Amino acid sequence: MEKIREMNKSIFYNNLMLTIHEILGNNNTNEDNIRFKIIPIYEKDKSFNAVDDLMRLVVLSDNNIGNKLLTIEETVRVVACQEPLVPIWINISLDKLEKDKFVFNFETSLRFRKPSLLRNAETGHPPFKAIF
Repeated sequence: MEKIREMNKSIFYNNLMLTIHEILGNNNTNEDNIRFKIIPIYEKDKSFNAVDDLMRLVVLSDNNIGNKLLTIEETVRVVACQEPLVPIWINISLDKLEKDKFVFNFETSLRFRKPSLLRNAETGHPPFKAIF
């Protein structure tokens, strides 16, 4: 399996869009019609570092993002703010269609790692995995 060597907000955005297109089955979805509900997943028995704790306790806390629907741009800005460190894995699934908006669940690990450690490389758009 090929190691991912680089990650930044642009690559993260592109990989997220590839995942959305995989789920929706087309490439012409208007970005303005996409929203994300970020769902941080705390993994028991995993080790966390200072960056993980900062992201969990501040950036991805309920006070900051809880129950908010974020645009693609907002989601990338929040989740990839420690570039090149990003969540080791992210599962994307379509939650519902609400008022002409596609609402996706954005289940994310709270472990932020360098590109070479990211999971889901086999999807072609790590760290994302489309969940159907």
